[in-house]
Amino acid sequence: MKKINSVIFGAIVFAVSTVVLYAQDPTITSAAGGKYLISAKAGGVNFVEGNVGIVRKSGPSGRLLRGDMIEIGDRVSTAADGRAEILLNPGSYVRIGGNAAFEFKTTSLDDLQIKLDRGSAILEVYAGNDFLVTISSPKAKFKLINSGVFRLDVTDGGAGTLSVWKGRAQVGNTDAGIIKAGRSMTVFGSNVSIAKFERDKGDELDQWSKGRGKQLAKLTNSLQKRDLRQALMSSYNGRQWNVYNSFGLWVFDRFSGSYCFLPFGYGWYSPYGYGYDRYMGWYDLPWTVYNPPTMGGGTPPPGTTNPSPVPVNTPIVSAGDRSGVPPFVRMQGGFGSGRDGGDSRGSGNDAGSPVYSPPVYSPPPPSAPVSLPGKVDSPAPPTTGKDGE
Repeated sequence: MKKINSVIFGAIVFAVSTVVLYAQDPTITSAAGGKYLISAKAGGVNFVEGNVGIVRKSGPSGRLLRGDMIEIGDRVSTAADGRAEILLNPGSYVRIGGNAAFEFKTTSLDDLQIKLDRGSAILEVYAGNDFLVTISSPKAKFKLINSGVFRLDVTDGGAGTLSVWKGRAQVGNTDAGIIKAGRSMTVFGSNVSIAKFERDKGDELDQWSKGRGKQLAKLTNSLQKRDLRQALMSSYNGRQWNVYNSFGLWVFDRFSGSYCFLPFGYGWYSPYGYGYDRYMGWYDLPWTVYNPPTMGGGTPPPGTTNPSPVPVNTPIVSAGDRSGVPPFVRMQGGFGSGRDGGDSRGSGNDAGSPVYSPPVYSPPPPSAPVSLPGKVDSPAPPTTGKDGE
């Protein structure tokens, strides 16, 4: 009897600890029993090493732990031995080094704003017209206008130096303020200077950030089909995401203890250049996932794999441009999906990418061609290139 009671008690302790661990993020508590957890929020703490603290605007302050959520106004600071990785919009990360301090000014996925008060931070970012990312120092403000890898260093006096490893950034609203790859710009109020730097050289923070990028891409490529499909549909039916409010989703793997990025589209690369072998269409989701209704109702086209009725009068609450084409499709030109970390405003798809068809609110004419995104008859996704380069 005592042995049975001890087993029951142990199970209760495990269940309670699991609820406490995952109760910090309301988007994933309902799925705590599954292998994979889904989120589309910014602010999750994905990695912590050394001494990292947080002073919360509301709630208890103290040591920052992996799995915590950072809200607007919370101030994160690192000691000399500390560093942390924070989730931005899905697919994007900010990684801060030692003796740094930062906070979110907004956590909106379509207009994400970060302030770095001291120290250094590296941003691995998908950015474009639909999803703007801004990072500022006490004396400077930079807009990341294309997908890429960026580093901001803040001096004791508050000046900010933004180095663009891949992509493009901008100060102000004119072409004169554009910072291209391989250049850094130092801004201290009205004083601005531009210089070149060697992109093949980097310190420990640069090497750690790139290593994390490679590790997380491998984690994406290990995601399993059956278990993740169930988690995706559960969170989708709970209206936690749609194809208009990001370029993909954060997927939390409980065994590795980390979030990784699952892109909506096929043929995507991380801003560092590591390929993603998994994408949304690989999981054979219903037609309505790629064609969510914005008004009215309708039925999927004939011959659709896994057809599912389109809900009537189900509005989309989303970020970004809500026109007929989701943002991830407009980003799928090789640059936008991170292949070269270059211009994210290109149109068109990579060869073999799933082709998007706009939402259908009534059955189409029999002769109307139908393009279905991300189905099992799409070409097999590419394997990761050598070292993601």
